[in-house]
Amino acid sequence: MTSDAFKRSLKIHQEKGFFRNLKILRGIERESLRVTQDGKISQRKHPENLGSPLTSEDITTDFAEALVELVTPTFESAEELFQHLSLLHKFLYSEMEEEILWNFSMPCAFKNEKEIKIAEYGHTNSGMLKHIYRKGLRLRYGSIMQCVSGIHFNFSLSESSWEPLTRNPDQSFINQKYLGAIRNIKRNFWFLLERLGASPVAHESYLLNREHSLIKHGENDLCFPYATSLRMSDVGYQSSMQNALKINYNDLDEFIDAIITGIKTPLKRFENMGLFDEQGVPQQISAGILQIENELYDTVRPKRSGPSGSRPATLLKNEGIEYLELRGIDINPFIPEGIDENKIKLLDIFIMHSLISESPKVSDEEIEEIRTNQKTMVEDGRSENIALDQNGISTPLKELRKVFHEELTQVAAAMDEYSPGYSHALSAEMSESIQPSQKIINEMGSQNLSFQEYGLAQSKRIAAKQRSDASNDFSKFTLNAKKSLRDFKNLNKNTGMDINKYVELYNSKI
Repeated sequence: MTSDAFKRSLKIHQEKGFFRNLKILRGIERESLRVTQDGKISQRKHPENLGSPLTSEDITTDFAEALVELVTPTFESAEELFQHLSLLHKFLYSEMEEEILWNFSMPCAFKNEKEIKIAEYGHTNSGMLKHIYRKGLRLRYGSIMQCVSGIHFNFSLSESSWEPLTRNPDQSFINQKYLGAIRNIKRNFWFLLERLGASPVAHESYLLNREHSLIKHGENDLCFPYATSLRMSDVGYQSSMQNALKINYNDLDEFIDAIITGIKTPLKRFENMGLFDEQGVPQQISAGILQIENELYDTVRPKRSGPSGSRPATLLKNEGIEYLELRGIDINPFIPEGIDENKIKLLDIFIMHSLISESPKVSDEEIEEIRTNQKTMVEDGRSENIALDQNGISTPLKELRKVFHEELTQVAAAMDEYSPGYSHALSAEMSESIQPSQKIINEMGSQNLSFQEYGLAQSKRIAAKQRSDASNDFSKFTLNAKKSLRDFKNLNKNTGMDINKYVELYNSKI
């Protein structure tokens, strides 16, 4: 049964005209490995016709040269965002020759880490810094873990959207609202793991030379029997060392201080690895728990955009939170784009629920509770009989699910006033009885395929579908790609200061 607190909060927002006045801006960053026709990670450089990964506004690279990242602008409608993302995928395929995208969060099989070439960004100081950061990640966590792919969903409200709630929606008010949303997103993250988790199994090479508690699945794969998202598990894109920072999102200044502490606190293990390689070239930006702010691995982060070379912590401190980056979303392998229009709307509804609901401060005990719940959901989320802890009380997931679905239904109905279609999208999503994580396991079993075989076959089907439509207009992306190559060439005319001095200067800015 829906709580009185939620009913009260929803009613207040409705009576003040909050939903009538809404303007949501959302964008997506989508990662994916380029692989060969036989399912091996690409050894080729980032395709030049896609533009420069340093200066392109559409397509860049993440950790590896073969790990492409598609970046959308922000859009005021879920429909426009999806249309843009879909066209961007088709453009990518038009320039990839015979290579395909591995349409899964967990990567393809590897023989060894040497197959993974770290992304390169030229010889400018900013490009070299990005490369050094990735060298540091390889040292700290190994290259294979860095090849996990996901979707980042960037969400914000326009300044005018806040006006029905307060006479003066200053940055302090906005910061508090976003932080409250973050705390609730983390409390209710079990819902996204259940609905969108799509990485229940991995090839055994993913855990190459790493300790783990996964069990054998067939001859070459590893899993937990009822997993939803290995990507978000202890063996996924995580760092247990960051738990020492005890980040709670109760206060923006406290959050920023914790991040700075993480950057400035050397970890013996990272110190022993050395800041420089045998040639005296930097191989880590710092020996801190975090090299830089973006090394914080969390399901959601507060963000503020700024000029190249800016420190994210400084931007947040000086200008406040601009948007939320929801990072815990797996690639859906049954959708060419990894996410579709209804799921984008589901994320809108989920974040809006987090934003309008009461959000008490998080205690140290609740930090542990949230962490335990996430572990339960990623490892056993498909089990019938699991329970999660809320305020120290163990509650069956079935009960939590029923109440949460009721509340989301009410939020969706309220959001229909802002933009029709949210109730329909939620209903369509909730009618899906088999979640992606279960469907992957079912199809691997029915087709008697290993993860590598299944992943390649499914990715090839998606690729064929993407290439079948040749009637698209890519002129905007082509022009952007050419412009980015010109911008990159101009940047490289001035290599700047010695890279060691540049790293030192960058570290001094925090």
